[in-house]
Amino acid sequence: MKLQTKNRVILVDDHNLVRSGLAALLVQDGRFDVVDEATNGSEAIDRVQATPCDLLIVDLAMPRLGGIEVIAEIRRTNRVVRILVLSLYDDAQFVARAMKAGANGYLLKHALDEDLFHAIEAVFEGEDYVSELIDRDALREFEFDDSDLTTREREVLHLIAQGMTNGGIATVLSISPHTVTRHRANLMKKLNVHNRVELVNVANRRGLIVMP
Repeated sequence: MKLQTKNRVILVDDHNLVRSGLAALLVQDGRFDVVDEATNGSEAIDRVQATPCDLLIVDLAMPRLGGIEVIAEIRRTNRVVRILVLSLYDDAQFVARAMKAGANGYLLKHALDEDLFHAIEAVFEGEDYVSELIDRDALREFEFDDSDLTTREREVLHLIAQGMTNGGIATVLSISPHTVTRHRANLMKKLNVHNRVELVNVANRRGLIVMP
């Protein structure tokens, strides 16, 4: 880890208490400076583009755009920032997808404070860190086909999975209901499904979205 200056961190989680707790731990440690925060996936991408940082700590399940999509989008333009996932999900499918998307590490939220700093140190040293509670061998079983989804299609897919109507999605994304319908049709074509239920089930099975 860099010793000359504090490492700049952006925290991404839709729970205020989680972000506050993480920020307090990092600042107390003395090696980190929390330079920005985000409450959803789309906001996270904007924050990283606007605010230089060394480390992004991101949850998987968030409004607007999930953590996996955030990681993939950031990695299109930024190969330098370290990305550590902090999640409740220990399913090997989501761990494998997050690491494939470009995460440097994956830590479970119920980990000890010392595990957090061990994970951060590992990713700054260039290692791929995965929590000891996750079966690394199981990660190799998963192969994914994203079917070339665009960022907007991923946003629409994420909101469909949350049960939102076309009108609700249009309001959230500031687009027309007609555009939402077009994106949904493209999603169904790319994932070879015929209705919303199939779309969500297939997307969940392929790890394109995170469902409880």
